[in-house]
Amino acid sequence: MDFDYIVIGSGSAGSPLTARLLDKGMKVLLIEAGKRERIPITRLPAALIHTVGNPRYDWCYKTEPDPTRNGLVEAWPRGKVPGGSSAINGMIFIRGAKQDYDAWEALGNPGWGWKDVLPYFRRMETADNDKDNGVRGGMGPQRVSALRWKHPVSETFLKSFVAAGATFNADMNGVSHEGVAWNQGSTKNGIRASAFDSFVLPKLKDARLRFIDDTVVERVTIKDGRATGVEALQSGNKVSFTARRGVVLCAGSINSPQLLMLSGIGDPVELKKHGITPLVDSPEVGKNLLEHPGLYALAEMKVPTANRMARPLRGALAFGEWLFRRRGVMSVPTAQLIAFIRSRPELEYTDLQFHLFPFGLAQTKTKLEVPKADLVTILMNINHSKSVGHLELRSKDPHEKVAIFARMLDHPDDVETLLGGIAWIRKICAQPPFSKDMIRFLDLPAEGSSREEEIAYLRRSTVPFFHPVGTCRMGPDDTAVVRPDLKVRGVEGLWVADASIMPRHISGNTNATAIMIGDKASDLIHA
Repeated sequence: MDFDYIVIGSGSAGSPLTARLLDKGMKVLLIEAGKRERIPITRLPAALIHTVGNPRYDWCYKTEPDPTRNGLVEAWPRGKVPGGSSAINGMIFIRGAKQDYDAWEALGNPGWGWKDVLPYFRRMETADNDKDNGVRGGMGPQRVSALRWKHPVSETFLKSFVAAGATFNADMNGVSHEGVAWNQGSTKNGIRASAFDSFVLPKLKDARLRFIDDTVVERVTIKDGRATGVEALQSGNKVSFTARRGVVLCAGSINSPQLLMLSGIGDPVELKKHGITPLVDSPEVGKNLLEHPGLYALAEMKVPTANRMARPLRGALAFGEWLFRRRGVMSVPTAQLIAFIRSRPELEYTDLQFHLFPFGLAQTKTKLEVPKADLVTILMNINHSKSVGHLELRSKDPHEKVAIFARMLDHPDDVETLLGGIAWIRKICAQPPFSKDMIRFLDLPAEGSSREEEIAYLRRSTVPFFHPVGTCRMGPDDTAVVRPDLKVRGVEGLWVADASIMPRHISGNTNATAIMIGDKASDLIHA
């Protein structure tokens, strides 16, 4: 088959882009590095405890030592399966704040303000709480569902959060982004709704689509300044494909910049160091790595939590409830509650995000485990971190993973914001009714600890929330990797459409925004 477009990556952005290009009558080759599942365990929401860190589903990246966190080396999960990270993530569906997208536009990116992206957020979703309010959508492929199961401890935490000064928000993806709300998830009838299952699966029989899995793209072929196709390794065999109109990278914030550099687009000095012939001088490729640094605060409770569901008999009963009724603890996203607040009242916008997990996990050397104790996890992270990391090639070998330099606490303002977040965690948990049910924090410094003790705690405990963005920054300037129309600067017929193009981070988890980027890209690439 002759193709109009080649789309690399079937994740959160590549899946909607592919579906929309097919709707426009285009012939599309969609390439996925991961393998299709014979037994689709990723559709079980609770299965992420088995897929994250499993090389069958996860790229299993490791970072370089972070000098801002005592040399910490950590795993960075990224989905390697149809659906990408939307097949192994926590299924938390958050659009981000209006101000996030208006800030993108103010940075010189016309067409990316809130008024411009809202129509795409609406057309991509079918939301349980579509109220015909001009904000939510009711006819899109991506299902967004309210929780089918709520743990009693979540209700008490919600009441205490409001008692601490937050407002209750009936719809975090509605008119306002501020306050505390029940989470909404990318699930449908108790089953994970990945971007692939939502957008591509219904079109797999379309004669204009060819989908291939277990295929790692090694480089984009560029001739006379134009992208003409790709070279790849498919199930161990060298293959190549061509496209009449061009190639779109939707491989995510780690793989998309790697592919650009392997194709000769990047910092010429770095490329030559690895024996790669520079074709386009674009030194920001792989730079501007932004994350959401934060904390997982474990609290031990007097009352039962969802940890009890992990015990063999109760786990079997919970699985049966999901299998036969699609309900219960295994039918919902990880987080029960989501909140966005201002750590200080004088701030113009929210600077902190919170999640509540009605369970607590323990990380061993090889996997996540569920302890027998009654635990909950209070997650707190910065919305717009000022600390910036970067990626580097290790070699010109496409199968050698990039080096990830995550300087999570490089900027002193981020340390101050996290200190404010710790104060908020204590404030919430000191309010009844949650305070009456809580025994203690497992690792948070005791109230009254010195500033030095709390900063030391941050240096050893701060982690990324696995929302990497920005490594193929969009902008109008000559150093931006892509222009506001998502075209790679210096090459015709080549685009990037995924979370790597974000010029500034958003307030919230990135899956919904990545879907929006892929959806909108279809109109930018093929009007």
